[in-house]
Amino acid sequence: MAILNSSVVLPVEYGREIISGVIGKSKALELGRRLPDMIGKTYKLNVAKYLPIAGWVKNGTTPAGAADEIKNKSLSTYAWEGIDVVAEEIAVIIPVSINTLRDTENYVDLVPQLTNEVIGAFQQVIDSTIFFGTDAPWTNFNGIVADATSAGATVTWDGSSGTSFYGAVNSAMEYVENSGYMPNAILGGPALNGAFRSTITTLGVLAGEQGQIGALPRHIDLTGGFNQSTAFAIVGDFNYLVYAFRQEMEMTLLTEATLVDPSNGNALYNLAQQDMVAFRFVMRLGAALPNPVNRVSGVASGDHLTAGSSAYPFAVIVKSAE
Repeated sequence: MAILNSSVVLPVEYGREIISGVIGKSKALELGRRLPDMIGKTYKLNVAKYLPIAGWVKNGTTPAGAADEIKNKSLSTYAWEGIDVVAEEIAVIIPVSINTLRDTENYVDLVPQLTNEVIGAFQQVIDSTIFFGTDAPWTNFNGIVADATSAGATVTWDGSSGTSFYGAVNSAMEYVENSGYMPNAILGGPALNGAFRSTITTLGVLAGEQGQIGALPRHIDLTGGFNQSTAFAIVGDFNYLVYAFRQEMEMTLLTEATLVDPSNGNALYNLAQQDMVAFRFVMRLGAALPNPVNRVSGVASGDHLTAGSSAYPFAVIVKSAE
């Protein structure tokens, strides 16, 4: 993190806390795969579109007078498509009265409070957008849940305790596996823990004796960005959630700006006139959900394999209405 005002000295430790907090608590950033930092607004991600098909060389013709059979080797196609990872901005400005700063015991006491609030706000935006597509700034980005639903990768759980939840998790894992991917995590909100505990109680086994389902790494999203009424849990190969930073967190202290209402442009604060300052936090990043063709779920099309319409690296468990 950079602090962009040489006239104000703030401890560097606070800047580090902001960025590590977002990465450490946002499940999208924790589970996803970070690409190299972007040097421009757009990062071109190459994703396999066609895979070649090979075969035994056994069909041929023998022209008159030829001693040996002439065999033609098959032709095939390999191609990829470029997916744009576009850096977009997350930002917030927090105005504060100078008297408020003076009334604190120590000037920088306010900074940890602000950073904690900013961490929570950024985490919620990132996770709700990547998992559910909420207010997505990227073209044709619908989020994991919507894309999984479009692919038919949804499993309905009746909400009862016992082995029915294990059955739902198993079905979700099977969908991901049959799509040619290996599930490496299950993600949900706080209620996910209760579903596992109920299952353990019903089965009468310890947590370490639950086999592959119990061994699947479990992650609980506490950002407020995971809506369990829409999707109770996501199972998938989170290597196929990728993101890249164009600009990590920066904080600028504003002392003379005029702040306006973004909805109508009306002036709200004149910092210099009203004895105020404002803390501006900005981050720029892009994300993508590539779904490359693979040989498990690929479908033959002419001389190559193309991705099956129902193949997807993630599956969603939906809790039925009680």
